[in-house]
Amino acid sequence: AWGPGPRASQALTLCDRARALYDGRLAPSVDDIRALAEPVLQHRMALTFAARAEGTSVRDVVAKLAKGI
Repeated sequence: AWGPGPRASQALTLCDRARALYDGRLAPSVDDIRALAEPVLQHRMALTFAARAEGTSVRDVVAKLAKGI
């Protein structure tokens, strides 16, 4: 898969901060990042031809990344 660019990390950071504030916290947690990684990063990544041929989805790639956090 082609990785997300800098704008994806900016979007994830903004969403994490917003979620933390919504929950009454001043700082985001790792759980916020895990919860928001898929919806934020899913449309900011593209699969290579080889990944598509193997049946891999962007959702699979993002889920694997989120497990590593």
